[in-house]
Amino acid sequence: MIQLEPISGVFKKERALQAAYPMRVLIVKEASGLLCMNAGDHRLLNHRIFFIPEEGLVRLEGEIKSGYWLSFSNSLYAEFLLQHLDPLAKNLFLNLSFRDLENESAQTYNLINQLKKDIEAQKDLPFLAQYISLFLGFTSGLDGYLAAWTLDELQQVLRFRAILEQFYKRERAIQFYAEGMGISTGRLNSFLGKVLGKSLSSLIKDRIMREAEELLLHSDNSVDEIAQILGFEQTSSFITTFRRYKGISVNQFSHLG
Repeated sequence: MIQLEPISGVFKKERALQAAYPMRVLIVKEASGLLCMNAGDHRLLNHRIFFIPEEGLVRLEGEIKSGYWLSFSNSLYAEFLLQHLDPLAKNLFLNLSFRDLENESAQTYNLINQLKKDIEAQKDLPFLAQYISLFLGFTSGLDGYLAAWTLDELQQVLRFRAILEQFYKRERAIQFYAEGMGISTGRLNSFLGKVLGKSLSSLIKDRIMREAEELLLHSDNSVDEIAQILGFEQTSSFITTFRRYKGISVNQFSHLG
């Protein structure tokens, strides 16, 4: 599902880089030369990150003194798209793109080093999915506010999101999430307000409604079935909640796709 390895050495473009999974990211810390694909060549510069589309071989011509080669599955990328509705998120891997990291570079390398440790520790998939989502949001510039967070805050958010992702359909009590985080309910409330700017109930509702949108547009489930999947005791409650949240009815939204 995910592979991350340091990359360094002198490269010739006669030999393509191999990746275990289709979604590919090259994080350059120090390098010179070119990244070559059929669509064109791009310079390897210090603190540059490349988001590489599924199609096409990646070849390097030059030297990488320090960097990382990351690849991951489409299912992990799907979590990023669920959390980022901006069209730019969908286009991130459509064509080869890159971004030069400036103030974000130190935080990026901290995130990568921690991700490597979490992979080696065999953290569960929900946690790694949240990590990839956060990492892509940060490095692509879609979530610029993350630059203000400390590494400890990033780790806490990851832990919270992983728990939320696993239990949002059936657990609503803050006590449950606080116990999962290993902190008091008061501290969790304070943390969510400070870092995410929302209450637990708002975050749960946001996640439920994102899932509702996905199911309404891309599944064959009936409205009754979707309400049950999302933990609503009555379909009418789901329909009312959805309309208040989206401003349109379930039926109107279903026909948008």
